[in-house]
Amino acid sequence: MAAADPLGSGIGGRSAELDIGGTRVFVKRVPLTDTELRAENVRSTANLLGLPLFYQYGVGSAGFGAWRELAVHVMTTNWVLGNEYEGFPLMYHCRILPDAPPEGFADEFGGIDGAVLHWEGSSAVRERLEAIGRSSSSLVLFLEHVPQTLADWLHEYRTAAPKGGEGSPYLWVEEALARGTAFMSSHGLVHFDAHFASVLTDGRLLYFADFGLALSSGFELSATEEEFLSNHLAYDRCHTASHLLRHHLPDGLRGDMEHEVFLSEWIAGHRPDGVPREIAAITDRHSRAAVVFGEFARRLLTESKRTPFPAAEVAQAWRTTAVATPH
Repeated sequence: MAAADPLGSGIGGRSAELDIGGTRVFVKRVPLTDTELRAENVRSTANLLGLPLFYQYGVGSAGFGAWRELAVHVMTTNWVLGNEYEGFPLMYHCRILPDAPPEGFADEFGGIDGAVLHWEGSSAVRERLEAIGRSSSSLVLFLEHVPQTLADWLHEYRTAAPKGGEGSPYLWVEEALARGTAFMSSHGLVHFDAHFASVLTDGRLLYFADFGLALSSGFELSATEEEFLSNHLAYDRCHTASHLLRHHLPDGLRGDMEHEVFLSEWIAGHRPDGVPREIAAITDRHSRAAVVFGEFARRLLTESKRTPFPAAEVAQAWRTTAVATPH
């Protein structure tokens, strides 16, 4: 571990790359709190601290614990090895190792007090963050190395071919995202943080990674958590499609318009000239759901973390659109 090349750190842990016998490996260190290390809690996927369910959303959450992240990696690795779905990095090994408490993991919010305020004063969130700040061990995950994030890969494409359109990778990305999110949903797994720095690619496949916020029907869930999971099974599909439209379509497509205005104008039939056919088709398929998701995200960030996910509205948006069918 001392020889590993550090990549970065954040509220969910620290990452690095390591060469083991000529094989490049991605290494993630996830803090293990004293509560998680109690004998009765080892490998438990229960919500040990009673964290609020809105803490599942990827807007600054430290997640519900290392054991949940491990459980998802075990699950996804088994899917890959069983030839059920290729789109996850393999987990080669994991270990519990002594570690120094992480520093600065709540700096995004000005410290723990700011993070607790962001999460509407939740005492359980405070307990979770303070426990991370006292942690003296980490769960170390040794994972298959995939060369690029999807965000970086798409940025390189846009730089080389800024007009996009015919022959572009956007349809491939759209379909791969749809297939991956459909597979997870059909197996009772919601990622909750599948922005394109958490999706990796080798140019052949997309790999969903970084499961710090994932929720699975295979976890030890309360009845309330089961209902929450059931209500969010379309979350990843909607999130990834919305993210693609907002952040990764060709530069200049929207002109000077705000994203939400552009989508509303598009739905109303007011479309700019010269949009490549493939890009227009993608926008047609996802603009309505993206508007619904965007309003949810706005309210979540600016009004209340208790904003309910509009599952019925999302479903209605898909029904009124010619949606790409995963296959």
